[in-house]
Amino acid sequence: MHNNAAYIIPFASFLNPEILNAFENFTLEDSKFLKSSLYLNLVENFLTEENKTDYYFVLDECDRDFITDDFKIEKLNFHFADLKNQNLLFENLFFKEFNTHKNNIILSSDLIGINRIELDKYFNLLNIDDESLLIGKSKEGVIGVFGFNSYSVDIFNCLVKSDFNYNAFLSCIKTFNHFIHTLNDILLIKNIEHFKQLYIELSQKKSMEYCSQQMHEKFTHLFIEYKELLK
Repeated sequence: MHNNAAYIIPFASFLNPEILNAFENFTLEDSKFLKSSLYLNLVENFLTEENKTDYYFVLDECDRDFITDDFKIEKLNFHFADLKNQNLLFENLFFKEFNTHKNNIILSSDLIGINRIELDKYFNLLNIDDESLLIGKSKEGVIGVFGFNSYSVDIFNCLVKSDFNYNAFLSCIKTFNHFIHTLNDILLIKNIEHFKQLYIELSQKKSMEYCSQQMHEKFTHLFIEYKELLK
């Protein structure tokens, strides 16, 4: 067991029909394909031979019988949970995982742009004696990365209560004495406008650092299918 642990969490079932409201004109199958491809991209980035981090891959229990063969990787040990009950999810993770690691980072599976090297930098920011939080937020102020070196049930209650909104979360924890590292402009793919940003992001050569050719091909399939939405 390592000092550091990272948790990949989608926070909703891949089959959640509400996703279709955010991705206009997508079929449910294609929205599932997009969400699962984002998830698998992080899996591919993190499962390397030189890991100094323990990884925990969480999925909604509703997806247990619907995950594709791509998820059936030997080193992939999934934790199935009721993702609608976030307080219970974090409570269970505390008793099973959080308290056995010095530094913990939760990553939304909607993320693009993070590889193992970048994640190691995040852990270095937490590797101090003071109680510290690491918060990565999108341009819209949505928290997609949340790290900590000391678990607090009150802080996690604030995280859930704020619905992962950065400003609301800061307002809730203003009485706490934690050092906060903020990462700005992380890219979360949560709606059709973000899908357009994903297309631009993956058209850049640097994207090969966090998205392999095989994963590029998966996303390209969707870009071709929904090219009218990219105009």
